[in-house]
Amino acid sequence: MQLSPGGQTLIRVSESDIVDGSCQIPAGITAIGSAAFYGCVNLKALSLPAGITAINAAAFLDCIHLKTITLPVGVTAIGATAFGGCRSLEVITLPAGVTAIGGAAFSGCANLKMLTLPAGVRSIGDSAFLRCNSLALIIIASDDETEIARITHLLPEELRSKVISKSLLDEITHFQERQLARLLSTPQTNRLYRFFHDNNLFMSKLVEKNEAGQVIKKACIKLPDDIFWHINEQAVGANPYYQQAHVAIKREPLPKTTQAFERYKERLDELVMQYIVKAMEQAQRFMPKTPGGANEEVTVCAPAV
Repeated sequence: MQLSPGGQTLIRVSESDIVDGSCQIPAGITAIGSAAFYGCVNLKALSLPAGITAINAAAFLDCIHLKTITLPVGVTAIGATAFGGCRSLEVITLPAGVTAIGGAAFSGCANLKMLTLPAGVRSIGDSAFLRCNSLALIIIASDDETEIARITHLLPEELRSKVISKSLLDEITHFQERQLARLLSTPQTNRLYRFFHDNNLFMSKLVEKNEAGQVIKKACIKLPDDIFWHINEQAVGANPYYQQAHVAIKREPLPKTTQAFERYKERLDELVMQYIVKAMEQAQRFMPKTPGGANEEVTVCAPAV
């Protein structure tokens, strides 16, 4: 690893400095020099220490396996082609304090999906996001509509429709969580529900013989619904209805305005209800038949948002 004479600028990092996909940057560094990590193909993740204020031109150019990087508060400028060709980079947050993004800074970041820009950005160079074909969301960390509009117009026209404010994104995220919670609080979404319901067909088959050889029914316990709620909360990954709904929600395009958010709420409400109904219908299949052959009518109220 090569440092400037004063030890404040990181001049060059070699592949031998990278251990387990990362690199330990010495304390006291204030700038990542031009092409410092250029072509470091073994670099996969990096957290820059506090005190760094500048990431100079081509600093991480063609670090093709760099997937995550954390930039400290205090960085003020991202140099030209700083992250050019970092095709594995998926998410990056530019911290408060960044005011300038150089030309082609993220050019060729083919897998970059989400970018957060701070409120103070004043300039974005030409082709800063050229060939960022996966970029779907640009979050502006401000609630000031005038500031959001100003930063949006710094972006190329084809990216402006991808902009969303952080406050609106937070609202969307909380709404998604509340909708998915409806599935967790619906006991029928738990695979175990039908095995511990007192009207389950399997219960009638739980019989044994006593010492006299007589066939007797075995007593079974019905678990209260709140037990299933707790199980669901602790075993989210094992709940198929939750997982399917989660995937479906992630496929829904995010609204970029408050008006579109209202329509989005309606879509998610309907989507989650579909999975709740599906779970209830599946549970209904295991209910005993009435003498007429129809399933006994069971009414279960789905939790509301």
